[in-house]
Amino acid sequence: MNFLPPARTGRWLAWSAGYALLLWLSLILHRYMWLGEPFNLILALRWAILALIISGIVNGFGWLGAQLVWIFSTAGTVAGLFLMYLYTYREMSGFEDLAGFLSFGLFTAGGFALGLIAEGGRLLIHYWRTR
Repeated sequence: MNFLPPARTGRWLAWSAGYALLLWLSLILHRYMWLGEPFNLILALRWAILALIISGIVNGFGWLGAQLVWIFSTAGTVAGLFLMYLYTYREMSGFEDLAGFLSFGLFTAGGFALGLIAEGGRLLIHYWRTR
């Protein structure tokens, strides 16, 4: 995973800001462009806070050196965003936004959990080999 910055470097702050910005833009694009909702500043700020929290957690683990957590969490977030966008075009009698957001949350949390499991397994294997 040579494309990720080394652990405990300042470049992770830039990665975190870029990650949060892309996630926030994806979330508000879905809400205001695809669902066609009128713009609401308070809701846009809530999306920004959610993007900052997710970015801070994921990139914080990357800063600590847990690259598998970053990879799996990002994959889960991308899969969740994809499903959220996909649910927009299904006829669900008004529940498209709820089903989309729940799938986004589920896949984001699932990717994070899988990343923790994978990173824990990698650390256990490393511990057993050096012992």
